[in-house]
Amino acid sequence: MPLIPTTATNGPRLPAAAEAAPACAAIAILAFLAALCGCDHRPRPLSPRELDANETTYVTRVVVLERVKAAMLVDARRGATLGDSLVVTWGDSAQARTLAMAPDDPTRAARVHDLLLRLLAAEHDSLLRHGGLRPLDAPLPVPADSVPGSGFPASSRVRAEND
Repeated sequence: MPLIPTTATNGPRLPAAAEAAPACAAIAILAFLAALCGCDHRPRPLSPRELDANETTYVTRVVVLERVKAAMLVDARRGATLGDSLVVTWGDSAQARTLAMAPDDPTRAARVHDLLLRLLAAEHDSLLRHGGLRPLDAPLPVPADSVPGSGFPASSRVRAEND
């Protein structure tokens, strides 16, 4: 008696996987339809309007610091003056207080930092359009992937003449 199942023609029998092909195809189609319908479990990206007061301050301070760094590259004296003015305005313990404003919940923190990365990419675009100089109190930019036709990261791609 042979150890391998055989067919009537005395050849090896097809494995069970070949018999299960229709079921596998059905599962693949269902998975494709679920992905097409947006049934993945990733939450949609945050927008700045969805941040609470602490998160808004946290994100704004990081963007402002990016503007000061850019100003330092363009004009070291002006950048240093801006940095000094932030120390006076925010105080000596600004770093600890700013970090304390970041969300504690890991899921929320991941979403806020994803938004922050998208804002920084858009801010880099804006800094490129403005020669590296932006008012520190300018509004937050539109997140990079929210601009029609842009990709992420959008930095280094100039999308418009005016901001």
